[in-house]
Amino acid sequence: MNRKPLIGLGVWAGLAQVVAGVAMYVAGVYFAPWSMFVNLSLLLFAIVVGTKWYAARYLNGKITYLQALGVGIVISISTGVIYAIYNLISISWLYPNFLDDVVRSRMAQPSIAGTPSFAAMRAEVSALGIAVPNLIRLSVFGSILSLLTSLFLKQRTRHLP
Repeated sequence: MNRKPLIGLGVWAGLAQVVAGVAMYVAGVYFAPWSMFVNLSLLLFAIVVGTKWYAARYLNGKITYLQALGVGIVISISTGVIYAIYNLISISWLYPNFLDDVVRSRMAQPSIAGTPSFAAMRAEVSALGIAVPNLIRLSVFGSILSLLTSLFLKQRTRHLP
């Protein structure tokens, strides 16, 4: 499997994630419960389009389940890496109040055991603590999406001439 074009697709998908993240942050909806579905929808779109493109470009329109799964996983991990790098850069230098906004968002959520103070919560939040979970989330959910889409895409591309 030629990983270089897949990593390139993942970079493009990661940049799309960045654009969506910036747009949602500027619009004030970044912390909305549904915002994660925007990221996952973009990732799903990238996996489906990327898998179809890869099959057509490198595999004569035919792709096995394992090949489609591999394509989706490489795209997902590449996307997660780009988005995590963006998180580190943007939180550290571009959005000085982002971590405070994260804490305010968490404090607004109902809590069973009571809400700790702003200062206590702020001490636990860091750019790395945002970036790494985003990398993991995009990689894991992307892999799960790849498992599902590869079944469909394998069946769909199997019948091509």
